[in-house]
Amino acid sequence: MRKLVIADDERIIVRGLKKLVDWESLGVEIVGEAYDGEGLMRCVEKMEPDLVVTDIQMPGMTGVDVIRWNRERGGKTRFIFVSAHQEFSYAQEALRSGAVDYLLKPVGQKDLEEAVKKALNVLEAQNTVEIFKPEKDEFQKLFEDINNGRNYENEDLYRVFREQNVDFTDRFFVGISAGIRPDTAARMSRESFGQFNLTRFAVFNRLAEAFGSRNVGFVIKKDEDALHVMGIFPNADRDVFVRKYVEPIREMVEKDCEAEVCMGIGLVTEEPSGMMQSYKEACFAFGLQHFEKRGIIESEKVHREYRVSFDDYKEDVESAFRAIIAKDKQVMDKIDRIMEDIEAIHYGNWDALIMRTMNFAGDLGSKLDQYHLLDVDFYQMQDALQQDVYAQHTMADLKRCIHDHYADLIQRIYAKGRSEDKVLIEDVKRYIRENYDKDLSIKELADIACVSQNYFSAMFKKETGQNYKAFLTSIRMEEALRLLRETDYKTYEIAEKVGYNNVRRFVDAFKQIYSVSPMEYKKGLREK
Repeated sequence: MRKLVIADDERIIVRGLKKLVDWESLGVEIVGEAYDGEGLMRCVEKMEPDLVVTDIQMPGMTGVDVIRWNRERGGKTRFIFVSAHQEFSYAQEALRSGAVDYLLKPVGQKDLEEAVKKALNVLEAQNTVEIFKPEKDEFQKLFEDINNGRNYENEDLYRVFREQNVDFTDRFFVGISAGIRPDTAARMSRESFGQFNLTRFAVFNRLAEAFGSRNVGFVIKKDEDALHVMGIFPNADRDVFVRKYVEPIREMVEKDCEAEVCMGIGLVTEEPSGMMQSYKEACFAFGLQHFEKRGIIESEKVHREYRVSFDDYKEDVESAFRAIIAKDKQVMDKIDRIMEDIEAIHYGNWDALIMRTMNFAGDLGSKLDQYHLLDVDFYQMQDALQQDVYAQHTMADLKRCIHDHYADLIQRIYAKGRSEDKVLIEDVKRYIRENYDKDLSIKELADIACVSQNYFSAMFKKETGQNYKAFLTSIRMEEALRLLRETDYKTYEIAEKVGYNNVRRFVDAFKQIYSVSPMEYKKGLREK
């Protein structure tokens, strides 16, 4: 049985969570409960639970404080946060700190069960990784030292090579990062996290064995995504080493392990002191698999053009917002253009690209929410989109995800608008009838409708068949006719009462509609 601790500063919620699901059927035993951050920390330290379900905001220490403390001490406990806070920043902070999931109160039984199952899968995979975790060899220790800033002379590096029986005579060095393709890895992980880890171990093991048995490379580092190898190839094969050595190894491992394998290759160096730079270039090239679907990406063949600035990006976001408001037929092209901007700005840095995508969606969604155009809760929409975005692992899939999100959202906005526009315009028309004697501006009327000025103009014309100025003038003239018929006010007095501070403008407007001046109209009434 897995051990669970539940924490919340409200005891009634702790009791509710204990009864919400059938913990025993999930293979989970509740071993403790806490009502503040410090109590949770003591409980975790004493019980060493496998899993914690906790509120994020508690007295003393927050749930995030506790998870960070646990991580720093090397604890293996997995955390699920439960919170009443819908702000996107809370979820970001929780997930960035290593939480398995972030659930909003009130928590549903199904959501909590799914989060717990996800955490149990992570724990299962964690055990698998621990079983297969190898000891660091001399090369890995050497590169760890170099990565931490320690400098080595070539003679020191050559000594390590000789001690490890590595032949470096008449050879060059090149960093190679290899692993399961990011999108394939994500799919396999979703299907079975434990099985994915076994496959990943098999891929890494076969790669290490293949490079080692051919005497063309040695492992320098292993992380969650890739096995990093320092290749050592004959100088005579410099122009063909990828085709002659690397590609056959990749194809063999793919076949043996039944998984898509991709590689990133750094720049060639003849000096051992250049190995670390080549390794870093290989890591960068491997990361480009998020952007390009190629079995092998060589960093020397990657040419990046800086053709988009942050100013361009900001202008395109504003342009997309205006296009949504104005119901521009090119609106989806503008959305797609923003994703092209983001790709150009963050090409090669997947994490930064994901964050920029969420920032863009947050900014645009917030503007739409300000204008009351969303038919869903903004924060719930952002949470759902974040899950979809984080589930994508290639640029093509991410672009498709964002395109589909906004295509659906904009369609709903427009469908909602067709029925609500009439209601909004009726409110505006009522306001004009009640305030025609004031100096009404388009900004004031747009604010009444809670839309932009451009959108208001288009919406008013569509619903009434005339622009707002023509409608305002018609209301004013109707009142002017009534005053001419029923009172003895002078022309300038009537002008003031219907909203004109300039008599000439009033007379001209009256004549344009009725083909006579106010005085002539009054005279005609008397003659009758």
